[in-house]
Parts: sequence; C-alpha cells; structure tokens
Amino acid sequence: MPECREIIMSEEYGDFIAEYGAGRERALEQYKGLCTQIVNDRYICIYERLENVPDFGVAVSTYNAIPKLYGLMDTTAVAETGSVRLQNQTGFELKGKGVIIGFIDTGIDYTNDIFNNTTGQTRIINIWDQTDNVGTPPEGFSYGSEYTMDDINRALQSENPLDIVPQTDEIGHGTFMAGVACGKDDEQQDFVGSAPESFIAMVKLKQAKQYLKEYFLIDNGEPVYQENDIMIAASYLRQLRIRYNMPVVIVLGVGSGSGDRSGGLPLAQYVDELAQYIGQSVVVCSGNEGNERLHYSGKVTETDVDEVEIRVGENESGFVLELWGNTPDLFSVSFISPLGESVPRIPARKGVSQQVNFLLEGTTINVDYSLVEAGNGEELVFMRFVNPSPGIWTIRVYGSNILNGNFNIWGNLRQFVNSDTFFLKPNPEITLTTPASAERVITVGGYDSSSGAFFPKSGRGFTNDNNVKPDIVAPAVNVFGPDVGRSAELSGGFTRRTGTSVAAALTAGCCAQMFEWGLVKSNDIYMKGTYIKSYLIRGANRDRDITYPSREWGYGKIDVFSSFLILTRT
Repeated sequence: MPECREIIMSEEYGDFIAEYGAGRERALEQYKGLCTQIVNDRYICIYERLENVPDFGVAVSTYNAIPKLYGLMDTTAVAETGSVRLQNQTGFELKGKGVIIGFIDTGIDYTNDIFNNTTGQTRIINIWDQTDNVGTPPEGFSYGSEYTMDDINRALQSENPLDIVPQTDEIGHGTFMAGVACGKDDEQQDFVGSAPESFIAMVKLKQAKQYLKEYFLIDNGEPVYQENDIMIAASYLRQLRIRYNMPVVIVLGVGSGSGDRSGGLPLAQYVDELAQYIGQSVVVCSGNEGNERLHYSGKVTETDVDEVEIRVGENESGFVLELWGNTPDLFSVSFISPLGESVPRIPARKGVSQQVNFLLEGTTINVDYSLVEAGNGEELVFMRFVNPSPGIWTIRVYGSNILNGNFNIWGNLRQFVNSDTFFLKPNPEITLTTPASAERVITVGGYDSSSGAFFPKSGRGFTNDNNVKPDIVAPAVNVFGPDVGRSAELSGGFTRRTGTSVAAALTAGCCAQMFEWGLVKSNDIYMKGTYIKSYLIRGANRDRDITYPSREWGYGKIDVFSSFLILTRT
C-alpha cells in the first residue's frame, strides 16, 4: 500500500469524515489498514480507495461523511475598526505582540517585507503547505510540508528563497488576509495592519479532489477546498498554540454553500469547540451570498404543495440544491422541466437515492433522502441537477407528518454556479455560508467604510435555529492591502479587495490586540474566544435608526477601541 501522504494526495482515494466516541486507540483499530488522520477527540478522516466505494453519495455514505467544498470569500479600513487607536493610545499600545494569528487560506508571499519585524526578521512563525509533499510534514500529520521561522529567515537571506522554502501564494488571497490583519507599518503607502507585531501562521490549503468537484458539480476552475483539509488545518493551528504557549486567533476566509445553517456540519462543530478554550479565538466570515438569489424559504401543509421555481441560465453544466426541513416534518419532491416534462412525487424513505432522467431535456436529476442527518437531526433532500436545460424548473415540495411545515433550500456558492441561475422568489435572509452559524465563533459581516452602507453581498442571518449571526460587521469594500509580488503596475505591491473574508481578517487583528492585553499582559488570564466576542459586541457602534440585533448588521460595526474603554472601566 502507498504511504499515507501519497494516498491523501491521490485522486484514486476518497476522503471521508467519521465521528468516533470510544477513544483514539479504538478508532485507529477500527480503521486499521486504512490511511487515517486524527482531527481531535471527536473526528477522524479516513482515506479509502474509490473503487471500493462504488455507490458514493449522500444516501450511502451519509451527508456528514462527505467533505463539503469551500470557496474563497472575496470578489476581485483598518482605522475604521479602532485598532489603530489602540496601537497608538498611551496606556494600551496594543499591536498583537505575543499572539499568533493563524490563517487557513491560499498561502503567503513570505518574501514581502510587510511580514517582517523592524530588524528584517520574519514574523511568520510557521507555514504548513498542504500542497507540497517534498518536505517534512508537521508532527502528528501525514501530508504536506512544514516550514519554520528559521527556514523562512534562511530563505530571506538567500538569493533564491524558493530553493529553501518553495511555498508561494499563486492566488494572493492569503497574502492579502495576513497583510490587513498583521502587516507592519508602511508609511510610504500609509498602511498598517490591525496587529502589526503579531506572529503569523499560514496553512496553505490543497485543492479539492476531482471526484468531489464532480459530485458537487463544480467544474469552472474556481479555487475550491475540502472540509476535512480545513478541519485538519485548524487542528494544526491548535497545536501551535500548545507548542509555543501563545494565544492563537484562527481565521477562516473560506465558506461553503452546503449545510443546514445551524452549525451541524463537522467543520462548524469543530471550530465551535475550539473557540471555548482559553487562549483560542476563531473568526469566520458571513459569506458573500446575501443578494445572490440562491436561497429559498417555503412552507407546506399536509394538503398544500409549494412550487419552487428556479431559473437556469444558458451554458449551466450543473448545480446542487439542499432542502432542509425540521423534525418531525417530512418532505418529498417532484420536478417539472421547462418543456413541461414532469416526474411524479418521489417518496421520502431512509437511504433512498433515485435518478430521474428527462428525455426531452437531456437532463438528469439525482435525489437523495436523509431523514435524520447526523449533525442536527433534520431531514435533508440532496438534489443534483446534471446538464440542466435552460429555462424555469419547478420543484414541487410536499409535506407529511407536518407540525411546522417550514423548509429552506440553498444552492452552492455563486462562484460555482452560472450567474443566470437563481430562484425566482429568493429569500436574502439566512444567507450565511458555513461555518458562520457556529455559535461560539466570531462571525463577521461586511459594510462599506467609505459610505457607511451595508455591503449588499454580505451573508445575512439569523441562523436556521434563530441564533444571532453575524455577530458584528467590519469594513469589506475596497479594503487596501498587500498583493503578491511587487510588480511595477501595482502601487508598491498593494491592491484593493472586497468581501467578507477581508472583514474577518481585520477583526482577527482586533482579537489579537485583546489577547495581548488579556493573556500576554496578564490583565485577564482566562480570556478566550467567547469572551472576546462579548467584548466586541458590547463596544460595537450602533446606528439609532437600526434595530439590533440585526440580520444584516448583527450587533453593529466593530470598534475595538470602544470595547477596551468598556472593558477597562469594569
């Protein structure tokens, strides 16, 4: 059998997330002979040859076992958050010193001196490149290559840095995120990050495997990442917290259109757990799906059917939809094509997987029913539209054993779906991406700091079980930060980006300032992510004409300086 690190990278092997509760030793014994990777005391990742899983799908493998796919949360202000005042205010002077900000993203341009300290040494404490099997993986992990601060400093002193640390950020998203959160003061560009003296850790995510992209019908070349790799990356950053005995802020600038929006996915469950420990905080973005028309809310009774219309654009190769309903309600579906071809109601039965072929349209729809999903106990109807013909498709939703009758349908992220594909009667509420609905994490939406207006793409709450999300909002429109490289056409290697991932990065720097005050300077030795969330909520700026908490604004605009004024008065 190939080595585990080769198996994890191989397209011939499938990745599965399993939950266990009988101890690590028994879990490893149960999957003896297979490549495995422990995430924590609850989850383990298993890698199985795909030829041994002929009936791959929700009905057979279970929904939570299949890694969901995540995309980047940007589309192509630091002072607005209050962090610059904290950096310069006498008596505070908080710059994130002694705190690690850990990014799970596209990598980092470590040669950019914005990530160095005043002596020219790097502040990047570790890089784990999941895409590279040339070097040595981190201790306790089976794939990728880890590069230390010593490695990076040696590379910076070399004429050919990539010969020593061959990690690059081809996309630039991770570099930008790290820059706005941790970049040092650049007077020439009038730029400084939220926490310019913090340490930086970067996990460069490997791209999703082809079989998963095919299953979720993603084929447009957009960057896409797997849930299990993100979970393992978060586990690695948790270990850095222990290894260096420093607080860590974990930042997720990715999101998924999959899931129940009530924290049921394995990744949401895991990051929710991480945020409850002293010295750990998790910051996630609310996503950019607010006005993309890919969420539908409906209601049925025992006798009334809801007809859900979705317009499919030209050249749409395929998409997935997830219908989630609350227990004890039971939902089932039928379909009508744009040409009027229909199929009868497909009964909802445990483990049912049915393929429907529309001969006139050349379209196939796969329907999987999961009556009790592992994450939250709700029903899931998973629908795959393969080669859908353009026009108006109708999904007829039926109910039985109805107590409430409400249901939601979510599509995949907009970057994975044709721009002309959308629900005709969409609901912009509950458009958070996952894992933004996790209770203990700090979920950040976006606004335009220039105009003060809400960023219309920002994912809106509340969660499906009516918890307040987002928690706060931060600048997300045309935010200034570092680009990869120092090309002549760019303004000193800087650019502007828009998206809620940027808002999350700015907020992460504010969290590092709080950890510096609380743990590094021993003002609050029990500080944890849930504490920081409460402090940020209390100090948020709230406009008089908005009712809070708000589905768009959460508890208001972040102002970490005001949070500290409240904190130090009590």
